[in-house]
Amino acid sequence: MVFGQAASTMPSASSTTAAPAAQTAPAQTAPAAAPAAALTPDTPVVTIKGVCDPPAADCTTVITKSEFEGLVNAFQPQMKLPQQRQVGTSYGQLLTMAQEAKKRGLDKSARVQVRTKIAVMQALAGELRDTMQEEAGKISDADVEKYYNDHKTDFEQADVERLIIPKTPQPADADKDAAKPAAKAATAVKAGAAKTTTAAKAGVKVAAAKPAAKPMDEAGMAALAAKLQARAAAGEDFKKLQDEAFKAANIKGDGPDTKMPKATRAALPPKVFDLKDGETSELITDARAFFVYKMGKKTTLTLDEAKNDVKTAIKNDRMQQGQKALGDLSTTTLNDAYFGPAEPAPGPGGPGRPGASNPPSN
Repeated sequence: MVFGQAASTMPSASSTTAAPAAQTAPAQTAPAAAPAAALTPDTPVVTIKGVCDPPAADCTTVITKSEFEGLVNAFQPQMKLPQQRQVGTSYGQLLTMAQEAKKRGLDKSARVQVRTKIAVMQALAGELRDTMQEEAGKISDADVEKYYNDHKTDFEQADVERLIIPKTPQPADADKDAAKPAAKAATAVKAGAAKTTTAAKAGVKVAAAKPAAKPMDEAGMAALAAKLQARAAAGEDFKKLQDEAFKAANIKGDGPDTKMPKATRAALPPKVFDLKDGETSELITDARAFFVYKMGKKTTLTLDEAKNDVKTAIKNDRMQQGQKALGDLSTTTLNDAYFGPAEPAPGPGGPGRPGASNPPSN
């Protein structure tokens, strides 16, 4: 982008003598800066002395309000004023460095030529995406009404309850005194021996100690999930069952909220939304947890209520169609002898999914 530039016509000595004159009235308070909206489009907002493109002796680059806003809008239209100030400063530094690079002939280097080519390709691709977004967003009222009528089931909502049973329990907390196992064991043995001796002298039978409860494992969690599903179907409180599931999985604190108000069909697993009011789903499984759903009352958004969602859906559909059409224009093939074989796509629980240490939430 080329901004306004003007060669300096005043001698540098005049510039240095004029500067103090603006500071000769210390008693006066400097007027507040005018709001940006009040400035005319041709008002200079960034002035860079000593640098021009193309270079010139003793020159100044002047960027007007209109030019600067064009620069900002090309990258981030909603940029706040403090960030715009940073951009103004950075642009001056960037222009200075670019001119120095040209003086050294770096603009003719092979590396810069490649970088420039890629930068142009990226700018064009970004412009194409922005244009596609703008075109996809041109949606008439007739478009909205037709889409709503054709996809009315997408705008159904239901009050649903959900039970989450983790597949893998968390490790049980270590005893606070685990650092002294030998001492604890010795103390327990002595205490037990003393009690046994005393009881024997008194002629009292000593009951054998109960074995410690077996820690829950994945098989145990699966069995528990089946039991909790049956109890949920029988009408037990979901919150009570949820707390029980998390306690069995060694997850501290209360379980997540079981209520899912105004859940849409897209937010639920397949066929769950088809349940009737009061019905409970079978056990549903994914890579990390078991799920049970109970259907509540269903409602359908009116056209006015769904209007914004309809527009979003239409825009997304158009963008997907446009991206598919672009993808069909070309095919890219890589030489495995150079790049090596393609890595397999990650399966469930791979990159992008929460770690196993975090309880599942959906």
